[in-house]
Amino acid sequence: MNRTLAKVYIGAFLTIIFGFSIASVVMPDNSFSATEKRTLSKLPAFRASLLFSRSFFEDMNQYANDQIVLRDEMVKMYQRQQNSKVFNAMLFENLLRPAPSPNPENGTIVTDSRIVSKLVLINKKWIFPVPSKNVFTKQIDSATAKLNEAVKFAEEQGTETYFVFNPSRTKALMHLYPAYLKTDAYSMSKQYFLSKLDSSVNVVDIGNKFDTFKKAELEGMYLETDHHWNVRGAFTAYQEMIEQISGRSPIFSDEPMALDDIHISQLTDGAFEGSYNNQINEIINPKKADRTIIYEPRIPFSFSHFEVINKDGSQTIKSFDEFYGFKRGRSTYTYGAIFGGDRQKIVYENSQANNDLNVLLLKDSFMNPLTPYLAQHFNKLTVLDNRYYTEFSLRDVLTQEHYDMLIIAFHDDNLFSGTYAFEKKAE
Repeated sequence: MNRTLAKVYIGAFLTIIFGFSIASVVMPDNSFSATEKRTLSKLPAFRASLLFSRSFFEDMNQYANDQIVLRDEMVKMYQRQQNSKVFNAMLFENLLRPAPSPNPENGTIVTDSRIVSKLVLINKKWIFPVPSKNVFTKQIDSATAKLNEAVKFAEEQGTETYFVFNPSRTKALMHLYPAYLKTDAYSMSKQYFLSKLDSSVNVVDIGNKFDTFKKAELEGMYLETDHHWNVRGAFTAYQEMIEQISGRSPIFSDEPMALDDIHISQLTDGAFEGSYNNQINEIINPKKADRTIIYEPRIPFSFSHFEVINKDGSQTIKSFDEFYGFKRGRSTYTYGAIFGGDRQKIVYENSQANNDLNVLLLKDSFMNPLTPYLAQHFNKLTVLDNRYYTEFSLRDVLTQEHYDMLIIAFHDDNLFSGTYAFEKKAE
């Protein structure tokens, strides 16, 4: 190679490297990635003392990665390469996959698996997160301490309290993962969490019910391209929840709605925008993904009073029909749009309930499909999501208004998130 050509190569290389760097600095920061459907990092605040902080450099690295010029275009190219047939046909886990079992009770026969942007794509149908193989004991210790304290305070106020543990999708469908990704860390984490709860905590473990189902049945209870369950799984959990609480409570007794009370149909048109599918540029066609089950009570839900407070504190929804359920004819659907989405506060008043109980529910998003069903059983049900309050105090809530019953309901992969910040004012 002569010197002139070498200089051209070096010049081109440096132009690309420094060109990207200069363009990334000059161009205004982007706040959102349309490809990954997530908020992008902002420039971290600088102080001299942070020069010795590992977290500062980690934040700077994340900021640089998020704000590089043409980032979304490069991510799309990378995702297409990860999802290509040639690339995945060469993966050892696909080349050396053992002969599948023909038993349909064992669930889906996995014939193809691939990792695309930290998500696992199975048979071009199911999407899962790459699972963690760690048990985060320190974080679980902190969360359970907060939960124990919250339950103790509620009981001191004369409020009967239940902690509902819903079965998460990742743990319930671990059999769909390829062998090299399977882990018992989720089961171990759940058992460790339960071991740290005070004996006085009234646990309603819905997972015990789900453990009785065959793998094929479990697959029918969760969405394929989203991290939530579908309404069949949610309704099954609702029935178990009412039966268990009714069997234990001295103040509440009722029977859950039955499938005979439900008109069942299925989504046949429109595009379902799953939370995982959105993160990888809709690798699975949304018009074919999650032809999800639709449950509609034969006798429509009716409430004497209904109120919704949005995440930002506004009130834009005036009726239950506007808030919850399938709206036929729409071109797109999401889990949030169907089941009301996460809100600061929802209030149901049901004058037809067979009791005068005032019930408070603290929940994560797995409970969204269940809240109107639960509301059939109580005179008043107040639903709070403390993640969307800048300041929140469960102690204040329980002392400002008397609640006969408190239900805290999270899924069993949610073991140490912000939902356990029951006293944000004190933190």
